[in-house]
Amino acid sequence: MKVIPLGTNGFFPSFGRATACYAIPIGKTLIILDAGSGLFRLAEPEGKELLKGKKEVHLYLSHYHLDHAFGFYAAFKLLKGKKVTVLAESGRQVFWEFVTMKHFPINYSKVHKNFSWQAISEGNHKISSYQVLVRKQDHRGEGSLAFRFKFPDGELAYVTDSEPKKECSEFVRGVPLLLHEHGFVGKTNIKLNDQIIDGHVTTIGAALIAKEAKVGKLALIHHYPFADDKKLASQLKIARSIFPKTILAKDLEMINF
Repeated sequence: MKVIPLGTNGFFPSFGRATACYAIPIGKTLIILDAGSGLFRLAEPEGKELLKGKKEVHLYLSHYHLDHAFGFYAAFKLLKGKKVTVLAESGRQVFWEFVTMKHFPINYSKVHKNFSWQAISEGNHKISSYQVLVRKQDHRGEGSLAFRFKFPDGELAYVTDSEPKKECSEFVRGVPLLLHEHGFVGKTNIKLNDQIIDGHVTTIGAALIAKEAKVGKLALIHHYPFADDKKLASQLKIARSIFPKTILAKDLEMINF
């Protein structure tokens, strides 16, 4: 199986990187993890190819911050004709406040009946032909969701906008591919629980979690937008010194699992 990063940044797009969005094709379904500005790539040739032959889209939201949800500004157009199920902690429509204030011209409830919004809770869920395990995380007092997917032919975990805790290591233990956020490098002489800066797990923290959990491969995601390619390469080197099987997720570069 494969995951295609459509956007690997956090906060805002930069250096050719869009914000959080990842696509996983499985049969006639396209699974999408978060809907940052990377979702707009579905308008481009690579994105159109991903949608070809797909009847359904399962879109999982880790949380509602704009760098993970801004793609809904055009989702109604990009996913026209597909049966779209959005799964998030509250099941609340993205931008519904803007609709009520007349700041956003689209009302999904009245116009786009192909979209359905479903609350998803902690625990294990059977969705179509696969399973997804959900964990509620701490993030700046607001919370976010981590997902671990088990497909017939592969397994991966997606962890972003969280705090570095032992529970995270247990959640991802042994997973073949871990997509995990990193932002700032962090300090080598502090414990895992302290590997947090500005509400996000550090690069060192992500590598420590991968090492402790004995995952197959770590893909660093949610890149700090002020970091250029040289800076990211430096962070990758540090992560590999802790967990050698680490890569940088890059926009439109497929990752096999």
